[in-house]
Amino acid sequence: MSIFAKRSESEQGSRGHVSLAAGGPGRPFGIAEAIQLLRSLPTEQNSELIVRVVRTTLESLNVHLSDIIDDASRKQQQTEERIAAVQFQVSDLEKQLETLRQEIVGLEADLKETTDVKERLEMADKAGGDAPRSESGQTLGYGHGPPPVPRGARTPG
Repeated sequence: MSIFAKRSESEQGSRGHVSLAAGGPGRPFGIAEAIQLLRSLPTEQNSELIVRVVRTTLESLNVHLSDIIDDASRKQQQTEERIAAVQFQVSDLEKQLETLRQEIVGLEADLKETTDVKERLEMADKAGGDAPRSESGQTLGYGHGPPPVPRGARTPG
């Protein structure tokens, strides 16, 4: 049976609409089915004639264009609302990205400062070769244990 074949009263939907193959049993022919139908037709070739044939055929099957247009309006509204919701999500994610980018800038500045201070301290450590070192290479001096005891001196004890 073709998509344009007329169906009996028992095959019509609950609102008196014909249930065409694309719409399924009991489901009215809506904008989704109209889109699918028009996609399958060669609308580039005399689109005005194609639309008139589709309109006449649908009306002969008790499918009212006003119902399809109302369904299209509902779909447009739902789609616009979804677009707005997704745009809001994108905006929120962009704000989060900017916050994270600022955090990266701060962390990079902290890393640079830490690296610079570490390099200075390493240079100072190498330049301070006058300080006595233990056998393991650690610098001995004030703040790193007791000061060295001269040879022959007695330790308190």
